[in-house]
Amino acid sequence: MLKILHNNWNRLREQKVYMAVSVSLTVIAAILAVVMTNKMEPRLNLAVVGMSQGLEVLQALEKQGQVRITYNKEVPAWSALVENRYDASVIFNADGTYRIETIKSQEVQEKLERLLEGRPVSAAGLEKRGVGTNILGYLLMFLMMEGILYGRLFAEDKEKKLLPRIAVSPIRFSAYLTGHMVLLWLLIFLPSFVVIAVMGLVKIAIGFALWQYAALLGVVSLLAACFAICLNSFFCSADTANMVGSCIVVLTSVLAGSFYEMGAARSVFDKCLYVIPQKGLVEFIDHWEQGNAESADMVRLIYVILCSVVCIVVAVVKTRKDYVYHGEASYANRKTAGAAGEM
Repeated sequence: MLKILHNNWNRLREQKVYMAVSVSLTVIAAILAVVMTNKMEPRLNLAVVGMSQGLEVLQALEKQGQVRITYNKEVPAWSALVENRYDASVIFNADGTYRIETIKSQEVQEKLERLLEGRPVSAAGLEKRGVGTNILGYLLMFLMMEGILYGRLFAEDKEKKLLPRIAVSPIRFSAYLTGHMVLLWLLIFLPSFVVIAVMGLVKIAIGFALWQYAALLGVVSLLAACFAICLNSFFCSADTANMVGSCIVVLTSVLAGSFYEMGAARSVFDKCLYVIPQKGLVEFIDHWEQGNAESADMVRLIYVILCSVVCIVVAVVKTRKDYVYHGEASYANRKTAGAAGEM
């Protein structure tokens, strides 16, 4: 494994331009995540339609800086919530009743309902996700995509027909792929952690302590590296793997709520989203930052790690099947054909 790690590092050193661009993109993504998060307003952005006594409660909260109200003549389209222009829409009817539309968590809706009913709600209960959760949420997609970019080293070995040679060498595919995975993990983890550590040292708000970032970025980097290896085991072209992987990462990151909080288990579809490892990881990060992580959150974290392990195991099995078992079968067929020709 160490030989594979050393060899891949030497290959990257020869591709200095590619290496510089990849690392620069990671650094830029980390910087933008921190800067954008610190500029975000922590208050809820509400769209209000109609007038009622309940509006007075919201207006009082607006004066305190806890919410921001945008008055609309018509109910905002659902797409406005999906695009995160509003955290929720509060529609007041002529008879004094109201309804709340939001794609945020059930907790946000319940707290808004309590406010409109005149029941007390702590100011902290109306705050959006924490700084650390937003930073890691933004980074999650970029780090996953970076793993796919660095996974091209494995794809290049397949394109250059090097794997059949490895199949007959003393190197085991498990050690070979683990070497690729370890290098990918280092390339993903180190630049992002260094950027966040520097910003933390210069007193920029980053939400978590550095040791917490080390642990969380370590898990994110593990998932990204293992997914990249698994994905490339199914394709013989780096371009195809990059295209398919980028689509998967973008779609799953949005559905998982990486960029902003999404609904929490309101429907069967929402519950199915927990199959996506990023979904549980974002929730674990959010609850850990709020200081209310429970046993269910630990299960989500373990699930992410298990998904990473499953990805690398699938990659090993798939590669062995393609280059060991099929290779042995092809050799046996050629040997049989040769013997038949001699007869």
